[in-house]
Amino acid sequence: MRKINFNRIKTAVVIVALFIIGTLLNIPFSRELKRLKIEAGDANVKLSDSIFSDVIQTGIYGLILGIILVFVGLWLSRKAKLGAPVIESFFSKEKNTKNSFSFKKLLYPIGFSVILALIILVFHKLVRNYYPVTTIMDRPSKLYYAIVSFSAGITEEIIFRLGLMSLVIAIIQLFRKVDRPSAKVVWLGIIITAIFFGLIHLPLSKNFSNFTFVTISATMIGNLITGSFFGWVYWKRGLLAAIIVHIVWDLVFHVIGSPFL
Repeated sequence: MRKINFNRIKTAVVIVALFIIGTLLNIPFSRELKRLKIEAGDANVKLSDSIFSDVIQTGIYGLILGIILVFVGLWLSRKAKLGAPVIESFFSKEKNTKNSFSFKKLLYPIGFSVILALIILVFHKLVRNYYPVTTIMDRPSKLYYAIVSFSAGITEEIIFRLGLMSLVIAIIQLFRKVDRPSAKVVWLGIIITAIFFGLIHLPLSKNFSNFTFVTISATMIGNLITGSFFGWVYWKRGLLAAIIVHIVWDLVFHVIGSPFL
């Protein structure tokens, strides 16, 4: 009989709670986006009069999806050897474990995240200068982007890295019949996940500008690069580090860099 891993159960509860918080933090941005669409003349968009109903619906959605993602990332894909080791170490009785949280381990990923965000900002600015983009509507203000940066950092890393990336790597392992994933297998999982990460951002990009070869390419290339970077951080530093680095990237790119987008 297999022994119950209570540390993993506690880790699962924390991640589900984080996911629910992340989904709730998306409500202000989502409502503001709908308001801007209505102002732009989109008759198909409706804005709920009750924020309370949005909170209830979003909370239930976050709970259900969070449980599914945690099951996929921590149990179904446990052979991928990824998961959330740092969060799990918080509940460990052993001190000074190699997976324990350390700000020093975050310095380089955070620093590189800031540099990467600035580079992609410059890339976007150059593309827009040479290939002007037709704007459909204004973007939400910096305040909304600041809030949604935390939402995206939490929910997208749990969805794409803990859930999808772990599952992809576990499936590849299953077909190759290996117990521990090689670097090649992990990178394949990172890139496949980053492609889906780019595809999921296309509808959001379409809200603000018309789809052209340039806008689609810029969105896909930018998210392929950042998605691969977040995947690498998840692989080397764990889920918590990936969440923090993702939040920092979004704050630099969408909040500090908003006048250039």
